[in-house]
Amino acid sequence: MLKKVLPVLLVFMVFAGVLVGKTVITYANWNLGLELETNIVKEFMKAYPDIEVRFAENIDYGKYIDSLNAAAASGKLPDVIMIPNIPMALTNEWALNIKDMVRKDIEWMNVPTPLRAAASFEDGVYAVPAGMYFMGYFVNDDLFKKYNVSSLSFSPTWQSFMNAVRTLSNPAEKILGLCEEVQIPEWYPASLNADLGWFTWDGSKYNLDGKEFITAVKLAKQLYTNKYVFDSLTEQEKKLFNAGWYGEAWDQGEIAVRWSGSWDVNSFKNLKFNSRFIGVPGGRTPVVGDFMVISSSTKNAEAAYKFIRYITFAREGMLKRLEIDEKKQWSSLPLTTEKAIINKYFEKNAAFPGIKEAFATIDSGIIEGVKIVPGYIESRWTSPTGVKIGSNDNANIGDVIWNAMRGNVNIADYASALNTLAGKAHQSGYNTIISIIK
Repeated sequence: MLKKVLPVLLVFMVFAGVLVGKTVITYANWNLGLELETNIVKEFMKAYPDIEVRFAENIDYGKYIDSLNAAAASGKLPDVIMIPNIPMALTNEWALNIKDMVRKDIEWMNVPTPLRAAASFEDGVYAVPAGMYFMGYFVNDDLFKKYNVSSLSFSPTWQSFMNAVRTLSNPAEKILGLCEEVQIPEWYPASLNADLGWFTWDGSKYNLDGKEFITAVKLAKQLYTNKYVFDSLTEQEKKLFNAGWYGEAWDQGEIAVRWSGSWDVNSFKNLKFNSRFIGVPGGRTPVVGDFMVISSSTKNAEAAYKFIRYITFAREGMLKRLEIDEKKQWSSLPLTTEKAIINKYFEKNAAFPGIKEAFATIDSGIIEGVKIVPGYIESRWTSPTGVKIGSNDNANIGDVIWNAMRGNVNIADYASALNTLAGKAHQSGYNTIISIIK
């Protein structure tokens, strides 16, 4: 009789999330094509043999968001999910509140402050940082040396930054000071005012009507008008560089300063010139985060938390990544402020000049808003303004700002109206989330 019962019992245990004494959790992430990311899952199961992790088979990674929505609708959302952004996860009711779990986890406090704050919403914690990248400016040191221009230090003053860009802009000699100017309104206001973050966000509202933002847009316009950036050149001048866009001109060693992210350091290491990361003037390095959530419908929250922390911020997981990452596929910077881990990371991955300096100032960094602020896309780009620009009778916020940097729009004339629209877009997204999680 027992022999007949055991197969039936085994099937029941599998569907209940238990397999021969193991808890089974499912996992979805768009980076599972990387050997490192599949191997770290194997290492977790070695360290925690009572938990089996299975890659979600019901997710079409070519249609990732649509697949997650379909999985949620059918009640089969994976237990652990890499998400495009936190507001989307909250709006779709994908994310479990893990506040009580991280409160008991002493290693959670090692996660850099900006990322911990980004993972929180109201009085809950709904996400776990899964990747960290720095954005800012990279410099071609060889150009500075060739033209006898003083090199820029990490986080230089704005004056020294502008002087270098101006001095090294001479299209006739096939050199240009700066790749592009359009990021300045995002980061520059925070360099003037410690209460501001990315795109003037202060944690509860935008401040586009403040002098900091208006100044930033005007500085960007100055850089474009004075032809210090690639897109401001005439077609004839661009031909001198033999480049279709600024990235090619940079790679050829013809541009002094380029905006990019730490995800590019491996390719920048192979350029024919010496380059460094200098962050941004003012010292508040922009930070980009990736985030994961534990599914709100999981039946195995404790096991899911053990897994998600191991592959993201846990000390043992980061050490294991460094041990097995032979192909150096770990593009993220370590999600910790623990010096021993940071030092070991840079022992294994020779530090690109400037990245260590950025780590030293991480707690004052500013998080890019796309992945964390409700309504950000609408606030920054897509909300219609009713302003006529050229043939467009109803330009959106992004169009107005773009034309204030590169056209004839005076940003001071529209800053207050833009701030109101941005605030309304945020409030709409915020209210939607609050109605769901309360």
